[in-house]
Amino acid sequence: MNKKLLSSAFLLVLIGIVSVVPVSLFANNNLDRLLSREAAAEDIELYFSIIDQQHGNPYQYISRKEFRQLVDETIARLPESIPYKEFDVLLTQLNNKIRCGHTVVSLDTDFLKSATNLAQFFPYPVRIIEGRYFIDFEDGDLPLGSELISINEQAIAGMTEQLSALTVTDGFSSTKPIREIESRFGYYFFLKYGAASSFMVTYKTPNGSIHQAEIAAIEGNRMLANNYYRPVYKQHERYYHFTHLDAIDSLQTLVLTLNTFQANPDWFYEKLASRYNEETKEFDFENLVIDLRLNEGGDRRILNFLYEFIGGGQLNDPSKTVVRNQDIALADYLVGINGSNSSAEVIAKADAYLKQHFTNATEKGFEGEVQNWHNTFDLGIHWKGTAFKGQIYVLTSGKTFSAAADLARILSDMPNVTLVGEETGGGHKARTANMLLNYSLPNTGVNLQVPVIYEEFLNVSNQSTGRGTFPDHLVTQTYEDLLAKKDTAFEFTLQLIGQRSSFGTN
Repeated sequence: MNKKLLSSAFLLVLIGIVSVVPVSLFANNNLDRLLSREAAAEDIELYFSIIDQQHGNPYQYISRKEFRQLVDETIARLPESIPYKEFDVLLTQLNNKIRCGHTVVSLDTDFLKSATNLAQFFPYPVRIIEGRYFIDFEDGDLPLGSELISINEQAIAGMTEQLSALTVTDGFSSTKPIREIESRFGYYFFLKYGAASSFMVTYKTPNGSIHQAEIAAIEGNRMLANNYYRPVYKQHERYYHFTHLDAIDSLQTLVLTLNTFQANPDWFYEKLASRYNEETKEFDFENLVIDLRLNEGGDRRILNFLYEFIGGGQLNDPSKTVVRNQDIALADYLVGINGSNSSAEVIAKADAYLKQHFTNATEKGFEGEVQNWHNTFDLGIHWKGTAFKGQIYVLTSGKTFSAAADLARILSDMPNVTLVGEETGGGHKARTANMLLNYSLPNTGVNLQVPVIYEEFLNVSNQSTGRGTFPDHLVTQTYEDLLAKKDTAFEFTLQLIGQRSSFGTN
């Protein structure tokens, strides 16, 4: 395994899980302290003001009146003093009601780095199958496939509903919360039920016998490392590299694994070009599998290039766009925009952009002209060969989000594309994203990421509002496949390819 790539992968996951790590974890930094009711109420009010003024479409799935009522009820229930952890839980649960996957409550990254050194986390990855939690790890004290019954007397039954309230997703995707819990179970368990130096676990083995065991807690970074070694079928390097290209020659199939879009675009061009004969204008493979199951998005420029390679020509993916405010609201609390540290110059550029592109005042804010965002994300690298016209299979899951969900949505309407797996976590018809503002709440230090631009995609198939892109073949892992270390969706796809090859492509 490439340890350098794996370490980089850990860093991405650490950044991703910042939204679920409470301040009280960092007792060694003297941050395990109480917050006064007044200070907590002030930060909740500021949170509401930021969402209300700056979020591109906060009331897509809940009315302003309903959300304001939830804010008031949350403040009314505050005790005279509240632990930072409990405050974080309250705000995270409130934030969940917006149903926007790009709206994230989190703590400072430095706090998160400190957390990884503390041995207070449940150590093993889990796989959730039909609401039941199974050990998805071979190198621990519990057998692979053991069903968890309780942890520290906390029953597993009903846990998904409780932990899902601490996640974020676009609309009502049923898969993203489950996959989020799986990938960060140790942190979600801590957030909801607390840390411990050890965990008393009641579990049922694959043969049906029930046992108890005391499991030692581990540091946060080791817990995350365990998640990168799960599920247990991850023997092939395609599962743990950011990007990977390999071939199954017997099926004339190329497998392109994209676990992130935060990768070097030149890599894609060089690797794909190596499989193309410029003289004959032919590829040395007939089928292409694109695995997006762990891809939470990133650089849209890669999406553009992949579309050129698959669809031919420039991508046309227009959307109707709206913002609620032409100015950056509450800038005194702003700490960053799109990854850049906040400054007068950065804020001025953002203000100018909003005023230039969103000029038509409406009841909901300011509309812009129909946008094809991909025009502004030019790689400078363009596929000059013939577009690939073979069969394409796209693997999706609840973790397929943002730009990765965009790619799945765009490809889903192409006649030579088949989607296999689960509903994506990213919205099919609409979502709020693009310009991302980061605020810091003054009393708690809680960070809030707020997406500014709401976009409604125009070239979409007719699917339910508030859901992700659905696959052509719904395939999820069964308990039997977990025990057999089988990648169910991938092997199902290879069977589809094999069947098609047996009957002939014509």
